Amino acid sequence: MADRRSFFVVKDLNSSMAYDVGNFPEAYDITAPPVGTDMAGHDTFLLGPKVVLLDSFIVDLLNVDTSAQTFKLKLILNLDWVDDGTIEPETKAKRNLRKTSRAESFMDGESSLDLNRASSGSHMDYYKTGKYIPRRQYIEDPLSTTWNPEVVLVNAIADGDPIEAASKMHSVQMLQGRPVISRKVLYQPECRCEFTYANFPFDETDLVIKFSSNKWSAEQLSFVWSDRLVNFGKNASLRKTRSKSMLKQGVDVNAIGGLGQSEFEIIQVRVETVEKDVNSMQRYDNTEGAFSEAHLIIRVRRDPYSYLLRVGFVSELLMVLEVMSFLTDRGELSDRFSISGTIFLAMVSLYGPMADALPKVSVVTRVDKWHLGNFALLFASNIENLIFFMLRDVINERLLLYFELLLASIYLYLVVKNLLWFIQPLSKRDEWSVAIDLFEENLESLKEKMTGSETRAAKLRPWATSDSKRQESIARLRAVLKTASTLKKMAGKEKSGRNGVSSMKSE
Repeated sequence: MADRRSFFVVKDLNSSMAYDVGNFPEAYDITAPPVGTDMAGHDTFLLGPKVVLLDSFIVDLLNVDTSAQTFKLKLILNLDWVDDGTIEPETKAKRNLRKTSRAESFMDGESSLDLNRASSGSHMDYYKTGKYIPRRQYIEDPLSTTWNPEVVLVNAIADGDPIEAASKMHSVQMLQGRPVISRKVLYQPECRCEFTYANFPFDETDLVIKFSSNKWSAEQLSFVWSDRLVNFGKNASLRKTRSKSMLKQGVDVNAIGGLGQSEFEIIQVRVETVEKDVNSMQRYDNTEGAFSEAHLIIRVRRDPYSYLLRVGFVSELLMVLEVMSFLTDRGELSDRFSISGTIFLAMVSLYGPMADALPKVSVVTRVDKWHLGNFALLFASNIENLIFFMLRDVINERLLLYFELLLASIYLYLVVKNLLWFIQPLSKRDEWSVAIDLFEENLESLKEKMTGSETRAAKLRPWATSDSKRQESIARLRAVLKTASTLKKMAGKEKSGRNGVSSMKSE
């Protein structure tokens, strides 16, 4: 089963790579001019904007600060584009297999046609390896002599520059047989993002990282995300193992904040490309118009179980314990108030740290509503204690007892109903469906075991079946005998009736 899943994942990756190559010209053009640092070698009117293919891999989700509404992560961004004028086929000498290029093997001024003629001669001193390397004039300093997209992080508030020590800023790679200029950059930025708290602690948030160019407009440069990320973002379903495997292709499974190992878990990665209008007041070079932006959207959800265990479970126990105040002697008001007051103070102490952990925003969260419901029930319980204390000498004792038991039952019902409403989002999580599936599997296996044990018992005790058949035959025989006796009695009664009639006629 695992091999089959890996086969589908590899198949999807291969199809995505084939689709990605379709964004570039089909074949390598040795006569193409270099794009150039000023983009003079690329005619945007005829060829359109320069396409830069983006792909990403999330190494780690370092920190998510909900109070400051910031997050920090480590990710690798891969950029691919075509610049055929700066690369050439790699050739090697046959004698010593020394790695050479056309510029090193021939005198300056000789063209690739001369190389082909030399290779097709009688000696065949050189051969092509099938790979591509930068041309001689670009090998020493490709960053300053060749074109690059000048990518920046728009919403980074700190550490927005790439880590050059762990990055490969310029290389020639083969993408499905097509040579491309590739740049693999390691980022560790701190970005600002809008968080949502309405469903806390079951909340989900989109962490957005915005990439753009600080030099080229949308008419000159177009960002295109890899088809792998585009398809996964559209068709992701967390209940399918195949989609989880695709998620692992974009997120490191060993990351501390990656797949379910921290307060926030990455559940989906999707991408989008937009164009943002920028006026001259936002640009130092007085450039106006639209600029292409590529957004990497990481959807995370909070792990609620730590809160449910440390706060929710304790609070619910205290709410159930409040039933004791209904069963205490109605004449001892101080005892009832001591129970309710202690529970109320304990609930406040549990609610305080949770409220301090959230930012000071005017949003009523799900846990706020749950706590407010519990506080309202505790307040109603105290009011009930006071009212029944005042009515203890007015209304019959037995009637008060019945009413108090009824109110205690209603209180418990409302407490449980409030709890079920609070934890209702758990039914939409993966763990719920996994637990339901596991329960159904165990139930089916138990039924099979019981059926198998009954079958084996019947085989080991064949006389049981014969005894049951014998008893059925006896029961049928008894029913026939009973019917015969009934018919005989009816016949006797009819005969006696006829004799009586004949005797009366003779008289």
